[in-house]
Amino acid sequence: MLAYIIKSALLLAILYGSFALLLSRETFHRFNRIALLGVLVASLVLPFIQLTIQKPEFLSYDEVPMQDAFVRSDILYEEEYDVPQLAELPERVSTSEQDCPFAPPLEGMVEAVYLLGVFASLAIFFVQLFRLWQETRGGVHAKDELGNTVVIRGGNFAPYSFLHYIIINASDYEHLRQPILAHEQAHIRLGHTYDLLLLELVKAVQWFNPFVYLLGRDLKAVHEYEADDAVLSFGIDAKTYQLLLVTKAVGSRLQTVCNSLSHHSLKKRIKMMHKNNSNRWLMGKALILPALMALALVAWAKPISADSPKERTAETITEVSDQVQDDKPVTVAVPGMGLVTTDEVQGISKKKMLNAFIPKDNAKDFIKKHGPAITVSWLKGTWVVKGDNSFVEEHPDCGYPMAFHTNFYKVMLDGKELDINNLPDLPASALKKVEMHFKEGSGTVNLITKPVQIPAGVKGNINPELTILLTGTPPKDSGAKTTIWERRGNFDGFSWKNYTICSWKWDVDDISVHLKEVAIRKDHSVRINVCKGVPQGHIDRIKGIMNECSVTNYRFVRQ
Repeated sequence: MLAYIIKSALLLAILYGSFALLLSRETFHRFNRIALLGVLVASLVLPFIQLTIQKPEFLSYDEVPMQDAFVRSDILYEEEYDVPQLAELPERVSTSEQDCPFAPPLEGMVEAVYLLGVFASLAIFFVQLFRLWQETRGGVHAKDELGNTVVIRGGNFAPYSFLHYIIINASDYEHLRQPILAHEQAHIRLGHTYDLLLLELVKAVQWFNPFVYLLGRDLKAVHEYEADDAVLSFGIDAKTYQLLLVTKAVGSRLQTVCNSLSHHSLKKRIKMMHKNNSNRWLMGKALILPALMALALVAWAKPISADSPKERTAETITEVSDQVQDDKPVTVAVPGMGLVTTDEVQGISKKKMLNAFIPKDNAKDFIKKHGPAITVSWLKGTWVVKGDNSFVEEHPDCGYPMAFHTNFYKVMLDGKELDINNLPDLPASALKKVEMHFKEGSGTVNLITKPVQIPAGVKGNINPELTILLTGTPPKDSGAKTTIWERRGNFDGFSWKNYTICSWKWDVDDISVHLKEVAIRKDHSVRINVCKGVPQGHIDRIKGIMNECSVTNYRFVRQ
Protein backbone atom coordinates (compact mmCIF):
# COMPACT_ATOMS: atom_id res chain seq x y z
CA MET A 1 0.00 0.00 0.00
CA LEU A 2 2.75 2.45 0.94
CA ALA A 3 4.49 1.84 -2.37
CA TYR A 4 1.30 2.93 -4.18
CA ILE A 5 0.91 6.02 -1.98
CA ILE A 6 4.50 7.11 -2.51
CA LYS A 7 4.23 6.67 -6.27
CA SER A 8 0.90 8.52 -6.35
CA ALA A 9 2.19 11.47 -4.34
CA LEU A 10 5.40 11.72 -6.34
CA LEU A 11 3.53 11.60 -9.64
CA LEU A 12 1.07 14.30 -8.55
CA ALA A 13 3.90 16.54 -7.38
CA ILE A 14 5.80 16.20 -10.67
CA LEU A 15 2.76 16.68 -12.89
CA TYR A 16 1.36 19.58 -10.92
CA GLY A 17 4.77 21.25 -10.75
CA SER A 18 5.02 21.07 -14.54
CA PHE A 19 1.50 22.51 -14.91
CA ALA A 20 2.18 25.36 -12.49
CA LEU A 21 5.41 26.23 -14.28
CA LEU A 22 4.08 26.11 -17.85
CA LEU A 23 0.30 26.69 -17.93
CA SER A 24 -1.04 28.28 -14.73
CA ARG A 25 -0.68 31.88 -16.05
CA GLU A 26 -2.37 31.25 -19.39
CA THR A 27 -6.02 32.08 -20.16
CA PHE A 28 -6.96 28.56 -21.33
CA HIS A 29 -9.36 28.16 -18.43
CA ARG A 30 -11.23 25.09 -19.69
CA PHE A 31 -8.05 23.52 -21.02
CA ASN A 32 -6.27 24.14 -17.72
CA ARG A 33 -9.19 22.64 -15.85
CA ILE A 34 -8.98 19.47 -17.94
CA ALA A 35 -5.22 19.32 -17.39
CA LEU A 36 -5.61 19.58 -13.62
CA LEU A 37 -8.31 16.92 -13.56
CA GLY A 38 -6.03 14.72 -15.67
CA VAL A 39 -3.30 15.13 -13.05
CA LEU A 40 -5.71 14.05 -10.30
CA VAL A 41 -6.91 11.00 -12.21
CA ALA A 42 -3.38 10.01 -13.28
CA SER A 43 -2.13 10.18 -9.68
CA LEU A 44 -4.85 7.73 -8.66
CA VAL A 45 -4.70 5.32 -11.61
CA LEU A 46 -1.16 5.15 -13.01
CA PRO A 47 0.53 3.76 -9.86
CA PHE A 48 -1.77 0.74 -10.18
CA ILE A 49 -0.45 -0.04 -13.67
CA GLN A 50 2.55 -2.36 -13.73
CA LEU A 51 4.26 -2.63 -17.11
CA THR A 52 6.80 -5.26 -18.03
CA ILE A 53 9.69 -4.56 -20.38
CA GLN A 54 11.70 -7.05 -22.40
CA LYS A 55 15.16 -6.40 -23.71
CA PRO A 56 15.13 -5.17 -27.34
CA GLU A 57 15.87 -7.75 -29.99
CA PHE A 58 18.19 -5.48 -31.98
CA LEU A 59 20.21 -2.55 -30.80
CA SER A 60 22.24 -2.28 -33.98
CA TYR A 61 23.29 -4.26 -36.99
CA ASP A 62 26.16 -5.62 -34.96
CA GLU A 63 26.06 -8.69 -32.81
CA VAL A 64 23.66 -8.25 -29.91
CA PRO A 65 23.43 -10.95 -27.21
CA MET A 66 19.85 -11.92 -26.48
CA GLN A 67 19.06 -13.21 -22.99
CA ASP A 68 15.42 -14.29 -22.85
CA ALA A 69 15.57 -17.28 -20.51
CA PHE A 70 12.66 -19.64 -20.06
CA VAL A 71 12.04 -22.43 -17.59
CA ARG A 72 9.97 -25.13 -19.24
CA SER A 73 7.45 -27.65 -17.97
CA ASP A 74 4.93 -29.58 -20.09
CA ILE A 75 2.39 -26.79 -19.67
CA LEU A 76 3.85 -23.56 -18.29
CA TYR A 77 6.51 -21.12 -19.42
CA GLU A 78 7.93 -18.61 -16.98
CA GLU A 79 10.29 -16.00 -18.40
CA GLU A 80 13.22 -14.49 -16.60
CA TYR A 81 16.25 -12.42 -17.47
CA ASP A 82 19.67 -13.87 -16.87
CA VAL A 83 23.01 -12.24 -17.64
CA PRO A 84 25.68 -14.92 -18.00
CA GLN A 85 29.37 -14.59 -17.18
CA LEU A 86 28.81 -11.99 -14.49
CA ALA A 87 29.39 -12.10 -10.78
CA GLU A 88 26.51 -13.66 -8.89
CA LEU A 89 23.89 -11.09 -8.02
CA PRO A 90 22.39 -10.82 -4.53
CA GLU A 91 19.04 -12.48 -4.07
CA ARG A 92 16.18 -10.27 -5.09
CA VAL A 93 13.99 -9.05 -2.27
CA SER A 94 10.23 -9.34 -2.45
CA THR A 95 8.23 -6.73 -4.33
CA SER A 96 6.82 -5.19 -1.17
CA GLU A 97 10.27 -4.91 0.45
CA GLN A 98 11.83 -3.47 -2.67
CA ASP A 99 9.16 -0.88 -3.48
CA CYS A 100 8.71 0.39 0.08
CA PRO A 101 11.74 2.08 1.69
CA PHE A 102 10.64 1.28 5.26
CA ALA A 103 11.67 -1.63 7.43
CA PRO A 104 8.72 -3.92 8.36
CA PRO A 105 8.17 -2.61 11.96
CA LEU A 106 8.45 1.01 10.88
CA GLU A 107 6.29 0.27 7.86
CA GLY A 108 3.46 -0.81 10.14
CA MET A 109 3.71 2.41 12.15
CA VAL A 110 3.76 4.53 8.99
CA GLU A 111 0.71 2.71 7.63
CA ALA A 112 -1.16 3.30 10.89
CA VAL A 113 -0.40 7.04 10.87
CA TYR A 114 -1.32 7.26 7.20
CA LEU A 115 -4.66 5.49 7.68
CA LEU A 116 -5.41 7.75 10.64
CA GLY A 117 -4.90 10.75 8.38
CA VAL A 118 -7.16 9.22 5.72
CA PHE A 119 -9.95 8.60 8.23
CA ALA A 120 -9.59 12.15 9.60
CA SER A 121 -9.76 13.64 6.10
CA LEU A 122 -12.83 11.59 5.24
CA ALA A 123 -14.48 12.51 8.54
CA ILE A 124 -14.02 16.24 7.85
CA PHE A 125 -15.35 15.73 4.33
CA PHE A 126 -18.51 13.96 5.51
CA VAL A 127 -19.07 16.59 8.21
CA GLN A 128 -18.96 19.25 5.48
CA LEU A 129 -21.46 17.29 3.38
CA PHE A 130 -23.78 16.94 6.38
CA ARG A 131 -23.64 20.69 7.11
CA LEU A 132 -24.35 21.44 3.45
CA TRP A 133 -27.33 19.12 3.53
CA GLN A 134 -28.62 20.95 6.59
CA GLU A 135 -28.21 24.34 4.93
CA THR A 136 -30.04 23.23 1.78
CA ARG A 137 -32.95 22.00 3.93
CA GLY A 138 -33.55 25.36 5.63
CA GLY A 139 -34.50 28.79 4.31
CA VAL A 140 -36.90 29.69 1.50
CA HIS A 141 -36.64 27.61 -1.68
CA ALA A 142 -37.20 29.04 -5.15
CA LYS A 143 -36.44 27.90 -8.71
CA ASP A 144 -34.39 29.92 -11.17
CA GLU A 145 -34.98 29.94 -14.93
CA LEU A 146 -32.57 26.98 -15.38
CA GLY A 147 -34.31 24.74 -12.87
CA ASN A 148 -31.72 25.13 -10.11
CA THR A 149 -32.90 25.37 -6.50
CA VAL A 150 -32.17 28.76 -4.92
CA VAL A 151 -32.06 28.61 -1.11
CA ILE A 152 -32.60 32.05 0.44
CA ARG A 153 -31.32 32.28 4.01
CA GLY A 154 -30.81 35.00 6.58
CA GLY A 155 -27.39 36.20 7.68
CA ASN A 156 -24.39 37.83 6.09
CA PHE A 157 -22.35 35.35 4.03
CA ALA A 158 -20.98 35.05 0.54
CA PRO A 159 -23.23 33.21 -1.91
CA TYR A 160 -22.12 29.72 -2.96
CA SER A 161 -23.36 26.73 -4.94
CA PHE A 162 -23.28 22.95 -4.56
CA LEU A 163 -24.63 20.53 -7.16
CA HIS A 164 -27.89 22.18 -8.32
CA TYR A 165 -28.32 24.28 -5.15
CA ILE A 166 -27.52 28.03 -4.94
CA ILE A 167 -27.37 29.35 -1.36
CA ILE A 168 -27.71 33.13 -1.09
CA ASN A 169 -28.65 35.56 1.70
CA ALA A 170 -31.90 37.53 1.50
CA SER A 171 -30.23 40.91 0.97
CA ASP A 172 -28.18 39.72 -1.99
CA TYR A 173 -31.17 37.97 -3.50
CA GLU A 174 -33.16 41.21 -3.36
CA HIS A 175 -30.49 43.68 -4.59
CA LEU A 176 -27.79 41.71 -6.48
CA ARG A 177 -29.70 38.73 -7.79
CA GLN A 178 -28.75 38.90 -11.48
CA PRO A 179 -24.89 38.90 -11.33
CA ILE A 180 -24.76 36.49 -8.39
CA LEU A 181 -27.13 33.98 -9.97
CA ALA A 182 -25.27 34.26 -13.28
CA HIS A 183 -22.01 33.44 -11.51
CA GLU A 184 -23.35 30.47 -9.52
CA GLN A 185 -25.34 29.15 -12.50
CA ALA A 186 -22.09 29.02 -14.44
CA HIS A 187 -20.53 26.89 -11.68
CA ILE A 188 -23.49 24.49 -11.81
CA ARG A 189 -23.69 24.36 -15.61
CA LEU A 190 -19.96 23.59 -15.92
CA GLY A 191 -20.12 20.83 -13.28
CA HIS A 192 -17.52 22.33 -10.98
CA THR A 193 -18.91 20.49 -7.94
CA TYR A 194 -17.89 17.13 -9.41
CA ASP A 195 -14.34 18.41 -9.85
CA LEU A 196 -14.24 19.35 -6.19
CA LEU A 197 -15.57 15.96 -5.12
CA LEU A 198 -12.74 14.29 -7.07
CA LEU A 199 -10.30 16.70 -5.45
CA GLU A 200 -11.54 15.76 -1.99
CA LEU A 201 -11.04 12.07 -2.81
CA VAL A 202 -7.42 12.68 -3.82
CA LYS A 203 -6.94 14.85 -0.74
CA ALA A 204 -8.07 11.98 1.45
CA VAL A 205 -5.56 9.65 -0.22
CA GLN A 206 -2.73 12.22 -0.19
CA TRP A 207 -3.59 14.29 2.88
CA PHE A 208 0.13 14.57 3.68
CA ASN A 209 1.09 15.91 0.23
CA PRO A 210 1.30 19.74 0.11
CA PHE A 211 1.08 19.71 -3.67
CA VAL A 212 -2.48 18.38 -3.61
CA TYR A 213 -3.59 21.51 -1.71
CA LEU A 214 -1.76 23.75 -4.15
CA LEU A 215 -3.45 21.92 -7.00
CA GLY A 216 -6.82 22.35 -5.29
CA ARG A 217 -6.19 26.08 -4.98
CA ASP A 218 -5.42 26.35 -8.70
CA LEU A 219 -8.41 24.20 -9.67
CA LYS A 220 -10.79 26.40 -7.70
CA ALA A 221 -9.17 29.49 -9.23
CA VAL A 222 -9.80 28.07 -12.71
CA HIS A 223 -13.44 27.47 -11.70
CA GLU A 224 -13.76 31.13 -10.74
CA TYR A 225 -12.11 32.29 -13.97
CA GLU A 226 -14.60 30.22 -15.97
CA ALA A 227 -17.55 31.57 -13.96
CA ASP A 228 -16.30 35.15 -14.27
CA ASP A 229 -16.07 34.78 -18.06
CA ALA A 230 -19.61 33.43 -18.11
CA VAL A 231 -20.91 36.43 -16.14
CA LEU A 232 -19.22 38.95 -18.41
CA SER A 233 -20.49 37.07 -21.47
CA PHE A 234 -23.98 37.37 -19.99
CA GLY A 235 -23.76 41.15 -20.59
CA ILE A 236 -23.14 42.33 -17.06
CA ASP A 237 -20.89 45.42 -16.80
CA ALA A 238 -17.33 44.45 -15.87
CA LYS A 239 -16.79 47.34 -13.45
CA THR A 240 -20.08 46.67 -11.66
CA TYR A 241 -19.22 43.00 -11.36
CA GLN A 242 -15.70 43.71 -10.06
CA LEU A 243 -17.17 46.09 -7.46
CA LEU A 244 -19.52 43.29 -6.41
CA LEU A 245 -16.54 40.95 -5.92
CA VAL A 246 -14.82 43.49 -3.70
CA THR A 247 -18.01 44.03 -1.69
CA LYS A 248 -18.52 40.29 -1.15
CA ALA A 249 -14.87 39.60 -0.18
CA VAL A 250 -15.81 38.37 3.28
CA GLY A 251 -13.37 35.45 3.42
CA SER A 252 -13.58 31.74 2.81
CA ARG A 253 -16.25 29.42 4.13
CA LEU A 254 -15.68 26.12 5.91
CA GLN A 255 -17.09 24.05 3.09
CA THR A 256 -14.28 23.29 0.63
CA VAL A 257 -16.58 21.41 -1.75
CA CYS A 258 -18.59 24.56 -2.59
CA ASN A 259 -18.04 27.22 -5.23
CA SER A 260 -18.15 30.61 -3.53
CA LEU A 261 -18.35 34.01 -5.16
CA SER A 262 -15.42 35.35 -3.12
CA HIS A 263 -13.47 32.15 -2.66
CA HIS A 264 -10.20 33.28 -4.23
CA SER A 265 -7.82 36.16 -4.67
CA LEU A 266 -9.67 39.13 -6.11
CA LYS A 267 -6.48 40.63 -7.47
CA LYS A 268 -5.75 37.57 -9.64
CA ARG A 269 -9.36 37.33 -10.82
CA ILE A 270 -9.59 41.00 -11.81
CA LYS A 271 -6.19 40.80 -13.56
CA MET A 272 -7.35 37.70 -15.45
CA MET A 273 -10.49 39.57 -16.64
CA HIS A 274 -8.30 42.24 -18.22
CA LYS A 275 -5.66 39.88 -19.60
CA ASN A 276 -5.49 39.25 -23.34
CA ASN A 277 -6.21 35.70 -24.48
CA SER A 278 -3.10 33.55 -24.70
CA ASN A 279 -1.89 32.24 -28.04
CA ARG A 280 -3.54 28.85 -28.60
CA TRP A 281 -0.24 27.39 -29.76
CA LEU A 282 0.95 27.66 -26.18
CA MET A 283 -1.36 24.74 -25.38
CA GLY A 284 1.36 22.56 -26.83
CA LYS A 285 3.24 22.98 -23.54
CA ALA A 286 0.70 20.59 -22.01
CA LEU A 287 2.30 17.72 -23.96
CA ILE A 288 4.84 17.54 -21.16
CA LEU A 289 2.14 16.00 -18.94
CA PRO A 290 1.46 12.79 -20.97
CA ALA A 291 5.19 12.53 -21.61
CA LEU A 292 5.86 12.55 -17.87
CA MET A 293 3.09 10.00 -17.31
CA ALA A 294 4.63 7.65 -19.87
CA LEU A 295 8.06 8.18 -18.33
CA ALA A 296 6.67 7.28 -14.90
CA LEU A 297 5.19 4.03 -16.24
CA VAL A 298 8.50 3.09 -17.81
CA ALA A 299 10.41 3.98 -14.63
CA TRP A 300 8.11 1.72 -12.59
CA ALA A 301 8.17 -1.13 -15.11
CA LYS A 302 9.69 -4.47 -14.14
CA PRO A 303 11.01 -7.51 -16.02
CA ILE A 304 8.38 -10.15 -16.66
CA SER A 305 9.99 -12.75 -14.41
CA ALA A 306 11.20 -10.45 -11.62
CA ASP A 307 8.71 -11.87 -9.14
CA SER A 308 9.46 -15.56 -9.75
CA PRO A 309 13.07 -16.17 -10.80
CA LYS A 310 13.99 -19.81 -11.37
CA GLU A 311 17.12 -21.48 -12.60
CA ARG A 312 16.77 -23.82 -15.51
CA THR A 313 18.89 -26.94 -15.09
CA ALA A 314 19.26 -30.28 -16.80
CA GLU A 315 17.89 -31.86 -13.63
CA THR A 316 14.66 -29.88 -14.15
CA ILE A 317 14.26 -31.44 -17.59
CA THR A 318 15.01 -34.86 -16.14
CA GLU A 319 12.20 -34.46 -13.64
CA VAL A 320 9.83 -33.59 -16.44
CA SER A 321 10.96 -36.52 -18.56
CA ASP A 322 10.38 -38.88 -15.64
CA GLN A 323 6.70 -37.96 -15.77
CA VAL A 324 6.20 -39.53 -19.21
CA GLN A 325 3.16 -41.79 -19.10
CA ASP A 326 3.50 -45.37 -20.24
CA ASP A 327 0.47 -45.12 -22.52
CA LYS A 328 1.80 -42.13 -24.48
CA PRO A 329 3.47 -42.74 -27.87
CA VAL A 330 7.24 -43.24 -27.66
CA THR A 331 9.66 -43.05 -30.57
CA VAL A 332 11.98 -46.04 -30.83
CA ALA A 333 15.27 -46.17 -32.73
CA VAL A 334 15.93 -49.39 -34.64
CA PRO A 335 19.51 -49.80 -35.97
CA GLY A 336 19.36 -49.90 -39.76
CA MET A 337 15.62 -49.05 -39.87
CA GLY A 338 15.32 -45.55 -38.45
CA LEU A 339 12.58 -44.43 -36.11
CA VAL A 340 9.43 -46.36 -35.17
CA THR A 341 6.56 -45.13 -32.96
CA THR A 342 4.82 -47.22 -30.35
CA ASP A 343 1.64 -46.99 -32.42
CA GLU A 344 3.19 -49.90 -34.33
CA VAL A 345 4.46 -51.87 -31.33
CA GLN A 346 3.30 -52.80 -27.86
CA GLY A 347 3.61 -50.05 -25.23
CA ILE A 348 7.14 -49.12 -24.19
CA SER A 349 8.04 -47.10 -21.11
CA LYS A 350 11.01 -44.74 -20.97
CA LYS A 351 11.07 -45.18 -17.22
CA LYS A 352 12.16 -48.80 -17.52
CA MET A 353 15.60 -49.84 -18.73
CA LEU A 354 14.31 -52.88 -20.66
CA ASN A 355 11.13 -53.48 -22.67
CA ALA A 356 10.00 -56.15 -25.10
CA PHE A 357 9.52 -54.76 -28.61
CA ILE A 358 6.46 -56.63 -29.98
CA PRO A 359 5.18 -55.47 -33.42
CA LYS A 360 1.41 -54.86 -33.78
CA ASP A 361 -0.69 -56.08 -36.70
CA ASN A 362 -0.65 -52.60 -38.26
CA ALA A 363 3.16 -52.38 -38.13
CA LYS A 364 5.15 -51.94 -41.32
CA ASP A 365 6.25 -55.11 -43.12
CA PHE A 366 9.96 -54.69 -42.36
CA ILE A 367 9.15 -54.34 -38.64
CA LYS A 368 7.05 -57.52 -38.71
CA LYS A 369 9.77 -59.28 -40.65
CA HIS A 370 12.45 -58.54 -38.07
CA GLY A 371 10.13 -59.57 -35.25
CA PRO A 372 10.51 -58.96 -31.50
CA ALA A 373 13.37 -56.96 -30.04
CA ILE A 374 14.68 -55.73 -26.70
CA THR A 375 14.50 -51.96 -26.21
CA VAL A 376 16.95 -50.17 -23.96
CA SER A 377 16.43 -46.75 -22.32
CA TRP A 378 19.16 -44.76 -20.56
CA LEU A 379 19.43 -41.36 -18.98
CA LYS A 380 21.74 -38.38 -18.86
CA GLY A 381 25.22 -39.24 -17.63
CA THR A 382 25.30 -42.77 -19.06
CA TRP A 383 28.60 -43.72 -20.69
CA VAL A 384 27.91 -44.98 -24.24
CA VAL A 385 30.45 -46.74 -26.44
CA LYS A 386 29.61 -47.34 -30.12
CA GLY A 387 32.56 -49.06 -31.70
CA ASP A 388 35.35 -46.48 -31.59
CA ASN A 389 32.98 -43.65 -30.58
CA SER A 390 32.77 -43.02 -26.84
CA PHE A 391 30.67 -40.30 -25.23
CA VAL A 392 28.65 -39.38 -22.15
CA GLU A 393 24.92 -39.13 -22.84
CA GLU A 394 23.61 -35.58 -22.36
CA HIS A 395 19.96 -36.09 -23.31
CA PRO A 396 17.84 -36.51 -20.16
CA ASP A 397 16.28 -39.70 -21.59
CA CYS A 398 18.52 -40.33 -24.63
CA GLY A 399 15.78 -39.01 -26.91
CA TYR A 400 14.24 -42.42 -27.61
CA PRO A 401 14.85 -46.06 -26.58
CA MET A 402 17.08 -48.21 -28.78
CA ALA A 403 15.53 -51.46 -30.09
CA PHE A 404 17.81 -54.44 -30.79
CA HIS A 405 16.21 -57.38 -32.67
CA THR A 406 17.20 -60.62 -31.03
CA ASN A 407 17.61 -62.32 -34.44
CA PHE A 408 20.57 -60.05 -35.19
CA TYR A 409 21.82 -58.70 -31.86
CA LYS A 410 22.96 -60.39 -28.69
CA VAL A 411 21.83 -58.24 -25.74
CA MET A 412 23.56 -58.87 -22.41
CA LEU A 413 23.12 -57.46 -18.91
CA ASP A 414 26.40 -57.27 -17.03
CA GLY A 415 27.83 -59.93 -19.34
CA LYS A 416 24.84 -62.34 -19.22
CA GLU A 417 22.55 -62.74 -22.23
CA LEU A 418 18.95 -61.56 -21.74
CA ASP A 419 15.80 -63.55 -22.45
CA ILE A 420 13.18 -61.37 -24.18
CA ASN A 421 10.44 -63.36 -22.48
CA ASN A 422 11.88 -62.85 -19.00
CA LEU A 423 13.31 -59.33 -18.78
CA PRO A 424 14.27 -57.96 -15.36
CA ASP A 425 12.29 -54.98 -14.09
CA LEU A 426 14.92 -52.25 -13.73
CA PRO A 427 14.61 -48.45 -13.89
CA ALA A 428 16.43 -46.59 -16.64
CA SER A 429 18.54 -44.87 -13.99
CA ALA A 430 20.17 -48.22 -13.13
CA LEU A 431 22.08 -48.29 -16.42
CA LYS A 432 25.62 -46.87 -16.10
CA LYS A 433 27.27 -47.90 -19.38
CA VAL A 434 26.20 -49.20 -22.82
CA GLU A 435 28.71 -51.03 -25.02
CA MET A 436 27.58 -51.54 -28.64
CA HIS A 437 29.61 -53.34 -31.26
CA PHE A 438 28.08 -53.70 -34.75
CA LYS A 439 29.29 -55.61 -37.77
CA GLU A 440 27.32 -56.01 -41.01
CA GLY A 441 23.85 -55.89 -39.47
CA SER A 442 24.63 -57.89 -36.35
CA GLY A 443 26.47 -57.34 -33.13
CA THR A 444 26.53 -57.42 -29.36
CA VAL A 445 25.17 -55.03 -26.80
CA ASN A 446 26.39 -55.17 -23.21
CA LEU A 447 24.44 -53.23 -20.57
CA ILE A 448 26.40 -52.47 -17.41
CA THR A 449 24.63 -51.53 -14.16
CA LYS A 450 27.69 -51.57 -11.93
CA PRO A 451 29.37 -48.21 -11.17
CA VAL A 452 31.94 -47.21 -13.80
CA GLN A 453 34.77 -44.67 -13.90
CA ILE A 454 34.38 -42.51 -17.03
CA PRO A 455 37.75 -41.48 -18.51
CA ALA A 456 38.57 -37.78 -18.29
CA GLY A 457 38.85 -37.36 -22.05
CA VAL A 458 35.30 -38.59 -22.81
CA LYS A 459 33.04 -35.68 -23.76
CA GLY A 460 29.32 -35.23 -24.23
CA ASN A 461 27.45 -36.15 -27.39
CA ILE A 462 25.78 -32.80 -28.03
CA ASN A 463 27.46 -29.85 -29.74
CA PRO A 464 26.47 -26.90 -27.53
CA GLU A 465 26.80 -24.41 -30.39
CA LEU A 466 24.35 -24.00 -33.25
CA THR A 467 24.07 -21.46 -36.06
CA ILE A 468 20.75 -20.75 -37.79
CA LEU A 469 20.43 -18.93 -41.11
CA LEU A 470 17.27 -16.98 -41.98
CA THR A 471 17.10 -16.25 -45.72
CA GLY A 472 13.69 -14.56 -45.78
CA THR A 473 12.78 -16.22 -49.10
CA PRO A 474 13.80 -19.66 -50.43
CA PRO A 475 17.12 -19.36 -52.31
CA LYS A 476 16.43 -19.70 -56.04
CA ASP A 477 19.35 -22.04 -56.69
CA SER A 478 18.80 -24.29 -53.66
CA GLY A 479 15.88 -26.28 -55.01
CA ALA A 480 14.29 -26.09 -51.53
CA LYS A 481 11.21 -24.26 -50.27
CA THR A 482 12.56 -23.54 -46.80
CA THR A 483 13.74 -20.18 -45.48
CA ILE A 484 15.56 -21.56 -42.42
CA TRP A 485 18.83 -23.50 -42.36
CA GLU A 486 21.10 -24.86 -39.60
CA ARG A 487 24.73 -25.69 -38.99
CA ARG A 488 26.47 -27.16 -35.95
CA GLY A 489 28.95 -24.82 -34.31
CA ASN A 490 29.37 -21.05 -34.44
CA PHE A 491 29.56 -19.79 -38.02
CA ASP A 492 29.48 -16.29 -39.54
CA GLY A 493 28.58 -17.12 -43.16
CA PHE A 494 25.34 -16.01 -44.83
CA SER A 495 25.26 -18.43 -47.78
CA TRP A 496 22.76 -21.29 -47.59
CA LYS A 497 25.33 -23.55 -49.28
CA ASN A 498 27.30 -23.68 -46.02
CA TYR A 499 24.29 -24.95 -44.05
CA THR A 500 22.09 -28.04 -43.82
CA ILE A 501 18.49 -27.90 -44.95
CA CYS A 502 15.99 -27.52 -42.12
CA SER A 503 12.30 -26.68 -41.55
CA TRP A 504 10.32 -24.43 -39.26
CA LYS A 505 7.84 -26.91 -37.80
CA TRP A 506 6.34 -30.39 -37.90
CA ASP A 507 8.92 -31.93 -40.21
CA VAL A 508 11.68 -34.49 -39.84
CA ASP A 509 14.28 -31.72 -39.83
CA ASP A 510 12.29 -29.52 -37.44
CA ILE A 511 14.57 -26.75 -36.11
CA SER A 512 13.09 -27.18 -32.65
CA VAL A 513 14.62 -30.66 -32.42
CA HIS A 514 18.12 -29.18 -32.80
CA LEU A 515 17.34 -26.28 -30.47
CA LYS A 516 16.13 -28.60 -27.71
CA GLU A 517 19.37 -30.52 -27.98
CA VAL A 518 21.65 -27.51 -27.55
CA ALA A 519 19.41 -26.13 -24.76
CA ILE A 520 20.24 -29.17 -22.66
CA ARG A 521 23.81 -27.93 -22.24
CA LYS A 522 24.35 -25.09 -19.76
CA ASP A 523 27.12 -23.70 -21.97
CA HIS A 524 24.96 -23.69 -25.09
CA SER A 525 24.78 -20.77 -27.51
CA VAL A 526 22.80 -20.17 -30.67
CA ARG A 527 23.68 -17.64 -33.34
CA ILE A 528 20.95 -16.52 -35.78
CA ASN A 529 22.36 -15.04 -38.98
CA VAL A 530 19.75 -12.78 -40.57
CA CYS A 531 20.11 -12.12 -44.29
CA LYS A 532 19.13 -8.82 -45.83
CA GLY A 533 15.41 -8.43 -46.43
CA VAL A 534 14.26 -10.96 -43.82
CA PRO A 535 10.79 -9.86 -42.61
CA GLN A 536 10.23 -9.11 -38.94
CA GLY A 537 7.67 -11.92 -38.83
CA HIS A 538 10.42 -14.52 -39.38
CA ILE A 539 12.49 -13.00 -36.59
CA ASP A 540 9.54 -13.03 -34.20
CA ARG A 541 8.76 -16.61 -35.17
CA ILE A 542 12.26 -17.95 -34.49
CA LYS A 543 12.30 -16.10 -31.18
CA GLY A 544 9.03 -17.82 -30.24
CA ILE A 545 10.54 -21.21 -31.12
CA MET A 546 13.58 -20.35 -28.99
CA ASN A 547 11.27 -19.71 -26.07
CA GLU A 548 9.37 -22.96 -26.64
CA CYS A 549 12.62 -24.91 -26.72
CA SER A 550 14.02 -23.26 -23.56
CA VAL A 551 16.95 -21.72 -25.43
CA THR A 552 18.37 -19.04 -23.14
CA ASN A 553 21.57 -17.87 -24.80
CA TYR A 554 21.13 -16.66 -28.35
CA ARG A 555 21.97 -13.64 -30.45
CA PHE A 556 20.90 -12.13 -33.75
CA VAL A 557 23.49 -11.02 -36.29
CA ARG A 558 22.44 -9.10 -39.39
CA GLN A 559 24.19 -9.46 -42.71
